[in-house]
Amino acid sequence: MEASQPLMRMVRVLTHVIDAADPHTRGRSLRIARYAVRVARELGVPESQHADIELGAMLHDLGRYAILNDVVQTPRALDAGERAMVQTHPTIGWEMLRDIPGMANVAEIIYSHHERPDGGGYPRQLDAERIPIGARIIMVCAAYDAMTEERPYRHGLPPVVACDELRRHSGTQFFSDVVDAFVRLHDTGRLWDSFTRHEMDLYVRHPEPPRMAA
Repeated sequence: MEASQPLMRMVRVLTHVIDAADPHTRGRSLRIARYAVRVARELGVPESQHADIELGAMLHDLGRYAILNDVVQTPRALDAGERAMVQTHPTIGWEMLRDIPGMANVAEIIYSHHERPDGGGYPRQLDAERIPIGARIIMVCAAYDAMTEERPYRHGLPPVVACDELRRHSGTQFFSDVVDAFVRLHDTGRLWDSFTRHEMDLYVRHPEPPRMAA
């Protein structure tokens, strides 16, 4: 889908509203979308798919906000019932978007972004071949962002350590080609090519901050 500029602007506004529901996720959806498009380009994904991937990244957690805030934002480990509730969010997001004209591919990306190449993901335990490339990319970008994000109950990991974690789960939780592309972009500083200086200032701060390409 070639997203119109008004649609893209509207979704960006919506993601700011979504992120504002939890102060600890401010800017998260935009960061993940920027990473996802950069990784898609690195992988050689056709430009015609980039808009769907960007929209899918910005809206990937839409379904979480239909779940009780005291579950989604709890600072402790979830119990089995709460985990099952949170794991419905890809289905909820898909149901919200699937019937909107032109959004079927975006809805499928959202539906699949917690599936895994080893078949152990949710909600459908899809085989690797059935997981859209946009979902494969977003699962890596979202995991990196979550690992490096500061939370009230834990410190974010340094970016280099987060990349090591992606490598450790490559081929099981994450698709290896996506991890390789992401880490390559990270290590060369090209991951942040589309970030403005202001957006970098809002990035999670670490003793060794991410590098911007010269």
